[in-house]
This record gives sequence, structure tokens and C-alpha cells, in this order.
Amino acid sequence: MNNKFVSIVIDKEEGSRFLVSDDNSINTVDLSNDKQTSIARINIKDDVTTVCLYKNGESKGTISLNIGKEQVKIDSNSNKITYVDDNIRDLARLYSIDIHEGETIDVEKIKGLCKILANIMITTAHLSDYSWGFSKMIINGKKSFEEDFSPSIIIFTGIAAKYIFNKNQDNVFEDGNIGMLLCQEINNYSKSA
Repeated sequence: MNNKFVSIVIDKEEGSRFLVSDDNSINTVDLSNDKQTSIARINIKDDVTTVCLYKNGESKGTISLNIGKEQVKIDSNSNKITYVDDNIRDLARLYSIDIHEGETIDVEKIKGLCKILANIMITTAHLSDYSWGFSKMIINGKKSFEEDFSPSIIIFTGIAAKYIFNKNQDNVFEDGNIGMLLCQEINNYSKSA
């Protein structure tokens, strides 16, 4: 397993350690209990992201978000958008970003969308700081955590392991989805906090 710790600033007063794991072998409950600390585990998949919170070895709940690398698909040969999830399209419109199938990709526009999605994922772990588009991305189920939560460690799993440190600027859509840009925006989050 190639875990990497980097520092990520969540807000100006508090910081969190940011761990990217290339597999799911990290036992978050044990790590939280052993360190007597709070952890947010953010698992990014093809079409869903789960945010699980743990404090001192105890689960504090899970929120599922309609965010994933396959929510926008791109034909890497023609550079045209072939699919946009309806919820992603609606969220983008809330921020005056218009994306639709058949459109030639505008990298800056997709970066803007990915920045919004990264913000939603990270702020989900902080009850007091939900972003504007948060409620649009919640999947049926838990809509908030019972108590304020400020994790000292954030663990990203899933596609983050493949993409988060990839700085490929030549073809950010080589895999036909927004995964690489989404993870680059997560990695850049501390610069905009």
C-alpha cells in the first residue's frame, strides 16, 4: 500500500491531515481509536461518494453524495461530452456553468465544476460549513451528521489513489471522465481555503 500524507488546510484556523490510500486496507475505526482522534473517510467511486465520520473509534454516520468520476463522460478522441448526470447538470447551472452532451469540452469550465464538487465533498465533513450546492448532491438517506465535526485526518480512497497526485495537464480526460480533474481540485483545495 502506498499511503501518502500531505497537509491540507480546511479553514484558516483548523487544519487536517490528508491521507490518500490506494486500497481499502486502512481500518478507519482502529486508526481513530488508536489515535483517539476524529477521521473523515471520503470514498470516491464511479457514480457516488461516501463520507464516513469516525471519532475515537466510533462511527458517527455516513452521507452519500451524487458525485463520482463517471458523472460527466467525455470522448477523449473527439473531446466531446457524451454524458452528464442530471443532478450534476442542475448543480452546474446553480453556479452559472452550462454543460451538455455533444458540447466540445472547455477544460476551464469542467475545472470550475470539479472545484465545486471537491468543495462539497470536503465541506460535508464539517457540519457548520456546507457549500451552496450541498443539498443538491445528497442521495436519499442521511442529510447531516448529529454533531459538529472537524476531522484531524481526512482519508481519501477510491479513484483518489489513482488521480490525486497526477499532474497530467496534456490530456486530463484520457480516461473519458472527470476523475483526474476532480482529484486535482481536491489536491488544490488547500490553496483556495
